[in-house]
Amino acid sequence: MNINRRKFLEVSSLATAGAALLNSNTMAAVINSVNIIGVNELRRNFLHPPDGTKSSCYWWWFNGLVDKEGITRDLEEFRLKGMGEVLLVNSAGGLGGVPFPQGVKFLSEEWKELYRHAMKEAKRLNIAVGVNLSSGWCMGGPWIKPENSGRWYLQSELSVTGPQKFSDKLPLPGNRAGYDHVFNPPGFKDYIDLPLEKLDYRDTAIVAIPDNDTGGNCIIDERSKVLAAKTNHKDASNFILATDVMGPVLSEWHNNPSDQPVPITQVIDLSSHVDKNGHLDWDVPQGKWKIIRTGHRMTGSRLMIAQPEADGLSIDWFDHKGVELQFENLGRILLEEAAKVGNKPKYFCDDSFEDGFPNWTANMLEQFEKYRGYNAKPYLPVLSGYIIGSAEISDRFLNDYRKTLGDCMADEHYKRFADLCHDAGILVQNEAAGPSRSGAICIDGLKNLGRSDFPMGEFWLGPNHEDENTLTDDKPYGVSRLDKGQNKVTKMVASAAHIYGRETVSAEAFTTMRHWLDYPGSLKQALDRAYCEGVNRIAIHTSTATRPKDGKPGYEYGAGTHFNPNVTWWEKSGAFFDYVARCQYLLRLGRFVADVLFYNGDTTPNLVAQKHTDPSLGEGYDYDVCNEEVLLTRLSVKNGRLILPNGMSYSVLVLPDNNRMPLAVLNKISSLIKAGAIVIGKKPLQDSGLKNYPHCDEEIKTITKQVWGNIDGKNIKLNHYGSGRVVFGDSIRHILLQNNILPDFEYTRKDGDWIDFIHRTTPEAEIYFITNRHGKPLQSTCTFRVKNRTPEIWDAVTGKINNKVNFQHVNGRTGISLTFEAFQSWFIVFPVNSSAPTAKSSTDLPQLKRVKELTGAWNVEFDTKWGGPEVVEFGSLQDWSQHPDERIKYYSGKAIYTKSFDLEAAANHKPVYIDLGIVKNIADVSLNGKHLGIVWTAPWRIDASSALKSGENVLKIEVINLWPNRLIGDAALPAQKRLTNTNIVFKKDAPLLPSGLLGPVTIQAED
Repeated sequence: MNINRRKFLEVSSLATAGAALLNSNTMAAVINSVNIIGVNELRRNFLHPPDGTKSSCYWWWFNGLVDKEGITRDLEEFRLKGMGEVLLVNSAGGLGGVPFPQGVKFLSEEWKELYRHAMKEAKRLNIAVGVNLSSGWCMGGPWIKPENSGRWYLQSELSVTGPQKFSDKLPLPGNRAGYDHVFNPPGFKDYIDLPLEKLDYRDTAIVAIPDNDTGGNCIIDERSKVLAAKTNHKDASNFILATDVMGPVLSEWHNNPSDQPVPITQVIDLSSHVDKNGHLDWDVPQGKWKIIRTGHRMTGSRLMIAQPEADGLSIDWFDHKGVELQFENLGRILLEEAAKVGNKPKYFCDDSFEDGFPNWTANMLEQFEKYRGYNAKPYLPVLSGYIIGSAEISDRFLNDYRKTLGDCMADEHYKRFADLCHDAGILVQNEAAGPSRSGAICIDGLKNLGRSDFPMGEFWLGPNHEDENTLTDDKPYGVSRLDKGQNKVTKMVASAAHIYGRETVSAEAFTTMRHWLDYPGSLKQALDRAYCEGVNRIAIHTSTATRPKDGKPGYEYGAGTHFNPNVTWWEKSGAFFDYVARCQYLLRLGRFVADVLFYNGDTTPNLVAQKHTDPSLGEGYDYDVCNEEVLLTRLSVKNGRLILPNGMSYSVLVLPDNNRMPLAVLNKISSLIKAGAIVIGKKPLQDSGLKNYPHCDEEIKTITKQVWGNIDGKNIKLNHYGSGRVVFGDSIRHILLQNNILPDFEYTRKDGDWIDFIHRTTPEAEIYFITNRHGKPLQSTCTFRVKNRTPEIWDAVTGKINNKVNFQHVNGRTGISLTFEAFQSWFIVFPVNSSAPTAKSSTDLPQLKRVKELTGAWNVEFDTKWGGPEVVEFGSLQDWSQHPDERIKYYSGKAIYTKSFDLEAAANHKPVYIDLGIVKNIADVSLNGKHLGIVWTAPWRIDASSALKSGENVLKIEVINLWPNRLIGDAALPAQKRLTNTNIVFKKDAPLLPSGLLGPVTIQAED
């Protein structure tokens, strides 16, 4: 029966229809639930993953250069290849200096018609649509007025001597007072030096302090080196490590004998004596005084690559009015237009925080008192380095100030954004913890992410990421796009999802400045790294929406791995999407397994470092990181384990190496220990804030004496308190081993082998994902902390399940001998309904031996539409880019290799494989007219047993390379003779990429 493609898609979408959006409460319940299914259903869903586990992508509409034909083509192709969702982002082109033609204007009637068409088609095809709530990023637009934009505080000083009656206008602060080293916020050169009258300056408070003329009332010694960080003036690139962001603010200020602090009782509030024009009337007391005027200006920061009609100031991140304006002026339009075609966005999105470093808001003093419980006005001079009360007190105030900013961002922006979305019946997605353009912005990353239904991070590809030497721990972020071998923020996002009870850990995936240099096989190592860090929901960055009439490869974004129907290998991309969906299906089941919960402290900025092995813990264990909010409101103890409401549990809680801790946190920790928890860490000496000071410190001393007892970390390392224990001076690993908690995963290694892992536990099975982190084969005995179950090997590349595995039970764990090809990964699954008191002797991953090499000539058919010859004979396999025929040398696209060969007795009926050797860059294999499948990653072979026959066999291999060779060839041609059309410029003398089937192609059989 013939059925056209559109009709097929309509039928298939109807068959899976049932995906209409639920109300927000129901959706939240679905997100937070753990489904219990049978093992057989687990297997079925692994082979054919449900739509919800499929990949998403950033679907960029640049300059409105889209049409209905292109929209329909994109969405149909996404559906056919195995994608289930798109994130629609409207933006201007031009990033990286790449020009982009102009289409329809954003929010014009023409644009709205295209948007409605997209939403209608997405509904037909059962593709979920999220929408970025801004043009470009981060969040803002022409509706954001100066008073609702991001703010910086400023201070000015005036010295006066009393007694006198002062009546004069106070000096305004300089337009960038205290911001001498700004270099990183987007577009800062356009606004940093604007005159104050253009920056919407507003006063906050005016105070006076005694001036002793000696400098003893200021932080002027070594302590001053961290003043900029503590006062949130430190600008930093997004290359900075999380530990380097937090390090300076963790450096405690201690009192020095030479300090001459200003007593808090001598700070005079003059705010009520100043009119709206800054005129002060004051009876100055005897002595010298310094009047400190604190106000704030808009930072001036604007959106990045926004369309002109939607460009504007970035919002105030610390006041809910900004996001409310954004929702009313843009969100409502998106909802109303979608409703006209019976659809609704699945979620609205906040892209990564890449703004300037705002550090104030108009109602800062009110927010401070709400969150911290005391009046900040007397301490405002500390922002300029004055010592109020004492250096220690000033330090505590600055901690309270930064924490208030973090609380405001989490609640005023991210929580308010979520509330608005939920009220509208949709979800919210936030890349809420960077990496930020200004790496030192005062955020509690976990708290921000915890406000999101889909907490999100990102991971990049290094400029030369195929070369493992560029990814080593010693390479800077600009070279590797990694922090010491791991992605920058994904572990933070994973921890946030785990501790706040979210099912998915999302990531913008494969961001890069490379153009058409990547393909599924080159992406796998980066993807598997992210999966082991906890990611289980990727949005490929990026898929540019293009018009078919603009040709191929079409107009593209200046950044991101190009991943759309215009790439050469798109028609073969379904196998990669199957891999993504299978992995993400299993990696969302049940709960993450971690033995250790690290408490990250209450200091802000509060970020989680990249995934790493803590020296005190060692390898083989995994962990989460929690913040103050989760510790106080979500953590409890049951049967000696620390548990969260969503079922996550941990064996031990590890405290930060910090002398300060909020009294409320200490009270909670003591209650956890008393209830049976094991807590590791030194006792705090004082509170980190000023609320109820100094009584809070006295209470801390009383509590720690009871809980820590006589622990000194040397002679005495353990104290029992209630049903639990506190330990200091011993390694985390030793404590776990003492409690018979063996490593969750271990492996034998040699020559720098590295097998990474992540473990999920479900009612049906224990599920481990393990991957070879290096591009060379290895063999290892892998040990899993599972006993009395029979392991199975699930291959997400092929969908095959091997339940005949050679294993051993050793000391309550299971050992399996495994072989890995380059960057190969496996799921090791231990079903609950299996038991194995003794080891099995069958071979799990048999060795292969070469039966035959296919030497000699191949017929190769090229596509003449893309400049290739029709059919040529290769005397042997060779690299297209080295061929003397320029039609082949500069060819990009598909070529079909055909060869006949004889084979006797089909290798005694054992499984027989066709190994392709080296492929540039993806292959599709058929034998004797039977399609065997797509080969896109190591091992570059495929099971041919079902099609192979004795005697003559006909092998057909379709091979597709990448775009650059054709683009390089076209660069040397006049425009009218070029076959390609794009806005990305290649040089005519750029090096060509190896292309084609390079082999050797061999027949291999199990030994």
